[in-house]
Amino acid sequence: MAEDDTTTTTKPPILEEVVWRDDLIRWEGGLNVDIQKNSNDDDGDESSDDGQSFLMDPFADPDPFQMFDFDFDLPSNNNSEREEVERVDGGNKDGKANTISLQIKGYKTDAEQVWQSTGLTLWRASHYLCEYQVEHPELFRNTRVLELGAGLGLNGILAWRLSCVGVDTDDDGAQNEKSDATTCEVCITDGDSDALVHLRDNIERNRPITTTSKVSCHQLIWGEESSQKFLQHIAHNQKYNVLLASDIIYSPVIVQPLWETVKTLLEKEDGVFVMAFARRKVPVSIDLVLEKAVEYGFWYELVKEDLEDGIWVYEFRFR
Repeated sequence: MAEDDTTTTTKPPILEEVVWRDDLIRWEGGLNVDIQKNSNDDDGDESSDDGQSFLMDPFADPDPFQMFDFDFDLPSNNNSEREEVERVDGGNKDGKANTISLQIKGYKTDAEQVWQSTGLTLWRASHYLCEYQVEHPELFRNTRVLELGAGLGLNGILAWRLSCVGVDTDDDGAQNEKSDATTCEVCITDGDSDALVHLRDNIERNRPITTTSKVSCHQLIWGEESSQKFLQHIAHNQKYNVLLASDIIYSPVIVQPLWETVKTLLEKEDGVFVMAFARRKVPVSIDLVLEKAVEYGFWYELVKEDLEDGIWVYEFRFR
């Protein structure tokens, strides 16, 4: 076995992953529990086949996948017109060095697979968190970043690209990129085992050819005990300066485990947790989330909001 594994960043982690989907929280017992039990019934495969046939939707979309394309314009450091340059790490398909282009593959929002794993598509709050990230690119450079409940990985992958790309201005006024791979490290996580498959695929799809910065993908199911194991075995007892999350609150039972995880993994001195919350028809409100944050020793600041769309972006820091 190779001793140096620094260049292979999306391999399965040291901690053994478990099969888990977030419908175990949203739907009591999970959708596939009965079918898994039936596979061991006396009727054998016939019982299992009947269960599978019962769940099949004859009207389901034969092509439930969707490719989500994004171009993020980075802030300019001068007032001159942005120049077209040869495409390099961080540039988009048109050759703009100050634009980051991403392709995120997942399922359509109305696909039946999303009922079992909500992380298999993109949700609206993630776009607002992306806006925040592009407005604050300095937050993701020369630091350690972790995304919670990443799903398809849009915010974490954008943080990764921002963390390893610096935009400088040379004597001719052109935009240049630089990377400090020794201090840039982004860890993108989700608890859902189905989502992790697509998340790892999206990381590789958006890996720049020339970058050597570190990115990793791991399963992280929230809670104090599991987060302590993650901190020890995956993070090597090094906490993170920035935590990110969007569209992660859909049930009251996950609020406490969320804050247990944030308190365990966030650097206490200068750490910040940035979360985008979308109002939904679910039995949990932003007020409950904020109250629990205070209970766990955090203060918060509203940094971005859209009242019409019902989306808020908060920064949380230790008091």
